[in-house]
Amino acid sequence: MFNLSHHIQQIQSSPTLALNETARQLHASGAAVINLGIGEPLNPCPEAAIRMARAKLESGQVKYSPVSGDSTFKEAVQKYTVDLYGRTPKLENITVTVGAKQALFNLFQVLLDPGDEVLIFTPYWVSYPEMIKLARGVPVKVATNEAFIPDMESILEAITGKTKAILLNSPNNPSAAIYPPELVAALVDLCESRKIYLIMDDIYNQLVFEPGEWVPGYVFTSHPINKSHLVVVNGISKTYGMTGFRIGWAIGATPVIRAMNKIQSHSTSGVSILLQEAALGALTGGAETVRELQTLIRTNRDILVRELRKIKGLRIQEPAGTFYCFPDLQEISGDSEKLANLLLEKAYVATVPGSAFGADGFLRLSYAGSTEEIIEGAARIRWALDPDSPPDIVIAGETHRRTWEIDRL
Repeated sequence: MFNLSHHIQQIQSSPTLALNETARQLHASGAAVINLGIGEPLNPCPEAAIRMARAKLESGQVKYSPVSGDSTFKEAVQKYTVDLYGRTPKLENITVTVGAKQALFNLFQVLLDPGDEVLIFTPYWVSYPEMIKLARGVPVKVATNEAFIPDMESILEAITGKTKAILLNSPNNPSAAIYPPELVAALVDLCESRKIYLIMDDIYNQLVFEPGEWVPGYVFTSHPINKSHLVVVNGISKTYGMTGFRIGWAIGATPVIRAMNKIQSHSTSGVSILLQEAALGALTGGAETVRELQTLIRTNRDILVRELRKIKGLRIQEPAGTFYCFPDLQEISGDSEKLANLLLEKAYVATVPGSAFGADGFLRLSYAGSTEEIIEGAARIRWALDPDSPPDIVIAGETHRRTWEIDRL
């Protein structure tokens, strides 16, 4: 018997990555799987990213990067921050990480002592609670309303003497909600006045649908960055179709960033200089890629929402941002894992159960793939879950008949 630490035994594996692996294996076995579970846009990464990475590779000078990131790439992040936030961080306020996920992981490691609490809003991204627990912190879950928006009264009630940080993800994964400007402003002011860290996970900040409005937190604080408790996390994965490049960053007060660099110096060291060069190409020459993705997901969102609203017993909030929707299927079944397994096994559609996000009875669906996949996936979901839909469906040239009934609440 292997004697693993008690601490690691309390940590759950990522359900989204596990489900994606199951879908991959099914597809490899010949099943006509449509993966609506993974948050990965299919658009190709910017040509500028490929061109600059190729030139760097051909130079033969692919050496160690500084732990905090290459200065040229950090200057591009600096300009990105000026353009989108209206604030100019110094290079010492920026650290480059192996994706936005490592930025969050390192940040929790440097901020939290055992027992410190971090407020997260339900539904939340699956890795938030586990990363907080890995840092010996305590995730405190704050409920939201039917539109997935928290209110200040609930937030204030959740704050204790042990509250070290509040984590804000807007546009939100999985709900696709965007928090109102007045709420974001109030949170910034609250955290600065109480010296609580406000962590803004802004990875979806360019994926917003009108009339929604993404609200940069820097706009609402007059504190200089080095005197602010605000930390902003972002990356290139979602908007530039560069998930496999694993480039993210964090912007915050110099002591926080230096502490994060200390953690990174003993783990991954500096991020690949080759991949930073590709990311530099994205930030400086990838605007058209972002616009193309915005157009695609707007089309896909409208199709998916329209088709899902045809399903008896399903309710859905129209996504305001990201490339996810989070339909409520509690009238069909309160067991989201059961529904996700049924869709994968019977209809060959991969989704993510809402229980992974702290909201059982919901499913997260990604519409970042092709429009053809979205149309086909929606048809399969309706066939599998709606008793009023035709009992037969053709999947990859084969006719399948619905032979089950879902116990409705």
